[in-house]
Amino acid sequence: MQMNKPLGMGFVLLCAFAFLSGCDDPPVPKPRGYHRIDLPAFEYATYAHPCGISFEVPVYSKIERIARDAPETDVCWFNCAVPRFSAKVHCTLMRVADEAQFVALVEDAHQMVFSHEIQAAGIRTQQFDFPERKVSGVLYNLQGPVASPIQFFATDSTAHFLRGSLYFDHAPNPDSLRPSLAHIEKDIVNLIETLVWTE
Repeated sequence: MQMNKPLGMGFVLLCAFAFLSGCDDPPVPKPRGYHRIDLPAFEYATYAHPCGISFEVPVYSKIERIARDAPETDVCWFNCAVPRFSAKVHCTLMRVADEAQFVALVEDAHQMVFSHEIQAAGIRTQQFDFPERKVSGVLYNLQGPVASPIQFFATDSTAHFLRGSLYFDHAPNPDSLRPSLAHIEKDIVNLIETLVWTE
């Protein structure tokens, strides 16, 4: 079968015109995209730690108790790991001996937060106080490419002091971390709101 020459020539000219007209616009790079993150529903279970506290943790997290070679009786370390987000909240629970030690612990917590001030675009603080459970403290939200974007401390001001810092297992990119970070912040707020000293 032979193609009709005028029809074939018209088709070739049409393709050439479409090809050449598409080259007029300069190429525009597309913005960098990030993987879609499916966030889990907020669901919690109570966890009682043998060091003398209890609190609610997300059902998609796990508590990692840390044993030391020479354990200190007044200090207890544990992590609240969230594998889904490649994140851990590193926690330290300490017994408060006296007012001087309490003041020093609060000052250390502030110093650890503001040591990130050079990288942080801003630091938002939120104070909390639950007198019925003798729990008060501060939650710090650090904006920008910081190593630990959320930190907190909770205390009864006389015997217990809990400090926590959130770390991700990858480079801190605020844009890509924003959904995960907002989700974990709510989990940390829930931990603080349900914290009870049991000893």
